[in-house]
Amino acid sequence: MQQRAARTQEALIHAAAEEFDRRGYEGASLARISKGAQASMGALTFHFRTKADLARAVCAEGRKTLAPVVRGFTGETGSPLQTLAGLTAALVRLMERDVVVRAAVRLERDGPREAAEGELAGEWVPALRMLLERAAEAGELRPDAPPVTVAALLTWLVEGSWVEIGRAGARLPGAPGRTAPEDVWDLVLYGVSGAGRPGLAGETRR
Repeated sequence: MQQRAARTQEALIHAAAEEFDRRGYEGASLARISKGAQASMGALTFHFRTKADLARAVCAEGRKTLAPVVRGFTGETGSPLQTLAGLTAALVRLMERDVVVRAAVRLERDGPREAAEGELAGEWVPALRMLLERAAEAGELRPDAPPVTVAALLTWLVEGSWVEIGRAGARLPGAPGRTAPEDVWDLVLYGVSGAGRPGLAGETRR
């Protein structure tokens, strides 16, 4: 019984994420969410009394999805700037591919304030700043590119990318006319690197 309840709750969160991603908080319908989860309205209200409760659960699941992706990069011991290039590209890829993360980002913008009990930025911005501090200590940043300024630039770029992806919806990787995130971040980080261009494949290019 508990496993069945857990599966129903998971299905409701995923269906809610799809609905919030597609229609936003105000436009989302509990009836469509229950139908998408193949659950009754009674089951929905048993797990989540209100739409705000559902939004809160989606945001929490988005943070839960994002956290291990970030940890996978902060534990690396190679070039901090190269690791940062991989992290920023991975953040954009995750937004493209994961509807729960996309919905969480949208809910932070237009959902109820109480839904976002901890912003997604709290999962990745500290890691970004830490990697930039490491890069500065390793002499990988240009002298005129202080970590705090580069952190602000990269934060704006990631969040701007997320907003754009949210507007356009998910896109298939490699779709025609689409620029790969790795190419964008590789170019940006080249501009702040003090030792050449930090390639995502592991080499340093000049």
